[in-house]
Amino acid sequence: MAKTLLLVSLLLYIVVVEAAPVPVEWSAAASKSIGNMQLKVDKALNEVIAAAATPAERSEAEKASMRYKSTILNLLLKAKDTGDEKKAISIAGSYERAADMVIATPASKKSLAMERIFNHAPVPDATKCPNVDKSYCETYSKVNEALRGVVAAAPKGKKAETFDGLMRKGFYDIRKISKAYATGDDKEIARVLDAYNKAADAVIAAAPAEKLKVLEETFAAADMA
Repeated sequence: MAKTLLLVSLLLYIVVVEAAPVPVEWSAAASKSIGNMQLKVDKALNEVIAAAATPAERSEAEKASMRYKSTILNLLLKAKDTGDEKKAISIAGSYERAADMVIATPASKKSLAMERIFNHAPVPDATKCPNVDKSYCETYSKVNEALRGVVAAAPKGKKAETFDGLMRKGFYDIRKISKAYATGDDKEIARVLDAYNKAADAVIAAAPAEKLKVLEETFAAADMA
């Protein structure tokens, strides 16, 4: 049954993709960028599937591949609907870079790399702040200021441990923000960024001894918002 459902899903995806080629409205440069990205993404995801050690892992890799391709298609179609060619090129560039990183990863680590890298691909490149998405850059800056404050407030000899703990708990790579960007829904993105903005503001304003507690409470609330 599971194999049948997966096959049906894959066939549906193929039909959708074949029915929705690179929009003719794109310029030659945009079409080339999107085409190059699609080739790289196909190569990266096929390598992840080929590297699967068991039938179960292969099935999961195939489902993940279909999910990521669907996300990319959805983002490009939204960009097409708004006539935002610059955004389409940015999406293509982000996913091409993500694919390159997965391709460069050893076979035994490709699945984990795919999950980590492709989940983050829709998010604006923070290294280009403040010249990209202004709202994202503001949230990124505030969150990092809040996290630096938590680490700085940690007792002497505990700062490295505190930093490692924040890393393990995902405070430096907030999945809800990645998921919001993957929807391509501007209202959802704005809502999620606002929630983390407010959470970061609360941490920044908290007394040093209270920062870690406030971080955990307010970011948990933002996660649930």
